[in-house]
Amino acid sequence: MFKSASLKVVGASKLHCESCEQRVVRVLNALKGVERVRADASSQRIEILFDPGALATDAIVERLALLGYTTEPAERTAMDSEQVTPGQPR
Repeated sequence: MFKSASLKVVGASKLHCESCEQRVVRVLNALKGVERVRADASSQRIEILFDPGALATDAIVERLALLGYTTEPAERTAMDSEQVTPGQPR
């Protein structure tokens, strides 16, 4: 079963454009255990669907910090309550 995390970018470094979004998606998708990533510059949100047995939320936050983004938990969304099993259509 996958878990979802919704993070808000805070601080001086923000997601400014589509290139910023794509960079975050590319880097997080490279982490073992990540199933899906959405990054949105307009809302400064990053939503991640991942396998908690292979990856911890702290590791995601640390990777974003290496990219220069400070994050905090965001308000819950529909994706946060999504429960997906491997191989299940999304």
